[in-house]
Amino acid sequence: MLPNLLNSDQIEKVNEFANLIYSENKKFNLTGLKNIEDIKDILIYESIRSFNYANLNLEDSFKVIDIGTGAGIPGIPFKIMYQKAKLILVDSNHKKCNFIEKVIKELGIDIKIICKRIEEIAHQNEHRESYDICLSRAVSNISTLNEFSLPLLKLSGMSICIKGNHISNEIISSEHSAKVLGGEMINYSTISDMSTIVIYRKIKKSPNLYPRKIGIPKKSPLSI
Repeated sequence: MLPNLLNSDQIEKVNEFANLIYSENKKFNLTGLKNIEDIKDILIYESIRSFNYANLNLEDSFKVIDIGTGAGIPGIPFKIMYQKAKLILVDSNHKKCNFIEKVIKELGIDIKIICKRIEEIAHQNEHRESYDICLSRAVSNISTLNEFSLPLLKLSGMSICIKGNHISNEIISSEHSAKVLGGEMINYSTISDMSTIVIYRKIKKSPNLYPRKIGIPKKSPLSI
């Protein structure tokens, strides 16, 4: 529980969200976690801990995109914590998108879901260099994440990546991708024995070439 960060209404939303993941897991294949308390702590509250650790100072009109959102993690916990966020969730898995539509309806939250590959939408004018924050959790290696996230961000926007621990080699190999795509790492911190947060800031425009065609960023990351 995180009583100092959430009010009673937000805690109720967390409980409703966790119950939906738990009850719909077999149908939608959302997570390997089988216990509702693990779903709350490892998926939802761990995301909220990461946002709190990032010490975000956000304007009312900020735009946020969650790439590879899966069951809505970490985007929906972000929306519960920052209710004024204009949030878009992106995933290419139609079953998981259908689950998120159910969550949006059941929780009564204002979120848009896009069921497409990030390599596609990052080249569309309405999305490219349009967001203040890009979120991700356990999506890919950081070099690939940089290629997905940095082209979506405005100048000074932030990519917040929630990763597992023991990623020092991944951090080193991602330096080249950040440089190519116009980002710089501003935070790399261990949140718990489960998670690390890595934050990049957009400092210059991303070349129009990126992200490359579907599948290439994961197959051939821009690593050193």
